[in-house]
Amino acid sequence: MSDTRTTPLVEAAAAIIVAALSIYLLIVGEAILIPLVLAIFITYLLVALSNALLRVRIAKRRLPPATALAAAILLLLLGIGILVQLIAGNIRDVVEAAPAYQVRLEALVAQFNEVAAKTFNRGKPISVTALLQEIDLRAITARMAGVFQAVAANTFEIIVYVAFLLLELNIFDRKLNAMFGSETRRAAVRATLREIGHKIERYVLIKTLVSFITGCVSLVVLLILGVDFAPFWALLHFVLNFVPYVGPLAAITLPTVFALLQFGALTKALLAAGFLVANQLLIDNVLEPRLAGRSLNLSPITIMIGLSIWGNMWGVTGMVLSVPIMVMAMIVMSQFPRTRPIAVLMSERGEIR
Repeated sequence: MSDTRTTPLVEAAAAIIVAALSIYLLIVGEAILIPLVLAIFITYLLVALSNALLRVRIAKRRLPPATALAAAILLLLLGIGILVQLIAGNIRDVVEAAPAYQVRLEALVAQFNEVAAKTFNRGKPISVTALLQEIDLRAITARMAGVFQAVAANTFEIIVYVAFLLLELNIFDRKLNAMFGSETRRAAVRATLREIGHKIERYVLIKTLVSFITGCVSLVVLLILGVDFAPFWALLHFVLNFVPYVGPLAAITLPTVFALLQFGALTKALLAAGFLVANQLLIDNVLEPRLAGRSLNLSPITIMIGLSIWGNMWGVTGMVLSVPIMVMAMIVMSQFPRTRPIAVLMSERGEIR
């Protein structure tokens, strides 16, 4: 009888120990795990792209699977090449120009201070020292640039991981046959893995496409308005669109502030903010729901907890990767009876499909 009572306690203690050990390994192994997670993300994107290309007919014929995968890899390499060029050509300029913008910010705040002091009949200006200490444009831009530079520095490692993951896909079926002797069991595992893969591929493909469109529209808007470093802000918008709530807000605020400092007038800054906000609202409320449907299905509290946890462990990179990781975790847990209740708690509507 005592064994029956202690079993749940032992299981709970074991779960806590495993969770604590996992968190410790995630923090300690950050340098190894971030490129690996990015590689898994890219591998799913490649598979999703190749599956999409398989549905395209050329002269009433479909592409062979190997050709579709090769085309997907070429498209991805082209995209990576463009990103590397943007990173190399813009980030250094943005970081170097940040001190000049910092001086303009201080001058703008001083002007505001003077007007506010006169308006409220104060004999001396309102102190803004604390505000200026909090707003360090060079530190902000350097931190954002650091994320891109870290990814660029690990490009070769990520590509190697992706290559091995793609090779692993080709022989995984043989390993599955060796792992499970029963054909019924093999069929059940294959069906589960197929469902997991399909949902994750769909999410990764749609989110990447939507973020790409968001970044392209931002680029056009900022180029038309003549905002400095438009490609950098568009790239930032593309990346931060993967971070719910906080990401799009930061991606809109930063170029708006820099536009205000660049032109010294509120009109163009408000125009930039208005167009960027309209772009984000259209993408979030019209385009993405039509493409993704109910594929995300994460509750807001789950998203915020994920942002906090992964942001504390892996910094800005962790925040960018947090939602894909949480989506993948929920999809995987929903496929197994013991972890399905956790997936239901993570879901937005309490249903898992």
